[in-house]
Amino acid sequence: MPKKKTNLGGLNILLGISGGVAAYKAVDLASKLRGCGANVKTVMTANACQLVQPKSFEAVTASPVFTSLWGPSEGYKIDHINLADWADIVIVAPATANIIGKIANGICDDLLSTVLCACWAKPRLLAAAMNNNMWNNPAVQRNVKLAQEMGFELTGPETGRLACGEEGIGRMSEPQDILEAITKMASKIKRKKR
Repeated sequence: MPKKKTNLGGLNILLGISGGVAAYKAVDLASKLRGCGANVKTVMTANACQLVQPKSFEAVTASPVFTSLWGPSEGYKIDHINLADWADIVIVAPATANIIGKIANGICDDLLSTVLCACWAKPRLLAAAMNNNMWNNPAVQRNVKLAQEMGFELTGPETGRLACGEEGIGRMSEPQDILEAITKMASKIKRKKR
């Protein structure tokens, strides 16, 4: 089957991975983005690294994975600023209750949350994923609303079987659905650049 043409060719996509079980799906998303011709750099939280190894993302993106505020910088540049400046679009998949709370409250205590604070003027997409009880928590709903008011777009969560075995809302959108949301965002960027 021939590849579907997209408008992602040459775009710089920064993919943030936070510590949800759905992090394994983000490897497929990164691969799909590269398959569409996007340049992909990945930032992972320490908790995400417990679930999926950075080498998986390096293999599919052909790019180093950034995991710490204190790692070696490229050319002595400040990583969180350099990454935010590099990105055309910023995606967080999965976006856990924790990272959404950090976004909504301006907390910058790791590389991903610091990058997200620095890229506030870029198109940003959160692929929400968490247990249904967490998703329905009023504090999480408040944080989601605040993040959306700050310009973050949201995809998911979906209803289905959760990591705990229960059925409910909380599943991360499938990589293909996230890719379609990114493609829609990219079409707006392309129009603005013309």
